[in-house]
Amino acid sequence: MTLPPNDLPPVAMAAFQNLNEEQKVAFTARYNGGKRSMALMVALAILFPIQLFFLGKVLLGILFVITAGGFGVWYVIEWFLTPGRVRDFNTKVANEVLSGLRPGADPALTTDGPE
Repeated sequence: MTLPPNDLPPVAMAAFQNLNEEQKVAFTARYNGGKRSMALMVALAILFPIQLFFLGKVLLGILFVITAGGFGVWYVIEWFLTPGRVRDFNTKVANEVLSGLRPGADPALTTDGPE
């Protein structure tokens, strides 16, 4: 029996339970490969603020760099916004992987998660 990832978003948990065993293994591998670590992203936000680029927010990241973190204000605010951004990113990854795992489809033939 394959257990769901411990940080799987609640929205994806119900869909995970409906997958067959082979699809659960494929989902877990692809989700773990595409998700972002909450601890790492928060550490990046505090120590080396490039987390926006890793979360796919490239234009926002460029604006952050150009304004020097909103003259320091945005830099501090970003410490508190990052956990929500990571949850949103991981939910998007889970939904993309689930959409690739159609019921009855061969997991080896489905697409490789987010790009």
